[in-house]
Amino acid sequence: MAYTEERSVTAHSKQEYVAGIERVIQSRQESAKAARHERMRSVFDEPEKFRTELKQMLGWPLVGHDDPNPPQVSAEKLADEGGYSVYRLRVEVVDGLYMNGLFFKAECDGPKPLVLVQHGGQGTPEFISAFYGDTGNYNDMLQRVRRHGVHVFAPQLLLWHDDYEVPYDRVAVDARLKRVGSSITALEVYSITRILDYFEAQPYVSCFGMVGLSYGGFYTLFTTAIDTRIRSAVSCAFFNTRDAAPWCDWTWFRSADLFDDADVACLVYPRRLCLEIADHDELFDYRRGEQSFAEIQSRCQTVGTDWIDLIVFDGNHEFCKDDAPIERLIRDLT
Repeated sequence: MAYTEERSVTAHSKQEYVAGIERVIQSRQESAKAARHERMRSVFDEPEKFRTELKQMLGWPLVGHDDPNPPQVSAEKLADEGGYSVYRLRVEVVDGLYMNGLFFKAECDGPKPLVLVQHGGQGTPEFISAFYGDTGNYNDMLQRVRRHGVHVFAPQLLLWHDDYEVPYDRVAVDARLKRVGSSITALEVYSITRILDYFEAQPYVSCFGMVGLSYGGFYTLFTTAIDTRIRSAVSCAFFNTRDAAPWCDWTWFRSADLFDDADVACLVYPRRLCLEIADHDELFDYRRGEQSFAEIQSRCQTVGTDWIDLIVFDGNHEFCKDDAPIERLIRDLT
């Protein structure tokens, strides 16, 4: 080809194309938001209908799979300390799929609540349990729950740091699961519910709560919305709008038409939910969370807002250092 030109010649047309795609997205987002607000008007009147739709959006095995049998569990005892026995559990959540986690069994004469404590990105149950020392931005989240004498279970999600030298590609795994009608969210939320199936059958467990940071806050919100056995939850450093934080593993086909964070939160009613976001969070703008919370408040004219709190605290992407939300969760459970 004899003709040549500088690369900059087509920069304008390429920029025009990018801007056009952005206009399409913005227009579709606005239409989806209006449609979503209209369809969610009946969320408090028909919660099971919307719960089913949420599970359908996330995919198998939350839908299309039913195992009436309790999961198979093996336990390795690690230690006895401070009124707790510490175990590493291995739970077969789906045939051939095992979720591991740390179980802190409190000394007790009768049934006690069990609180799921969920790590976030690059986290592990061992890290948030201070097995390696400092817990970083978790601010001793798990230990602060344990101080109240409840049982604690910390599941391991597909989110560990590469220091473990066990490689994985969460984005690719999620894409492959979506091709077969599932998602990493569906698989891991279902796995957590199977863990509840196991503990529900144990005589030393009375009821369930859940707390989590970041990705753990995401799983806390979605699992509590889906599994009504969780009576009270604290979701920290996640609540936002998906248009502002459209991470690929937090996005599903037509999800903008169906559920945003505020809509998922409404499925927790009438159980207790505390949402925490920091005013200097490096990942998520707390003002978007405030906008989402205002949507929840606008829907609560008939049911009130005593069941839900939004706490904006002075901090970064971290678990709130104020113990009041944990203390409230414990009161809800006991």
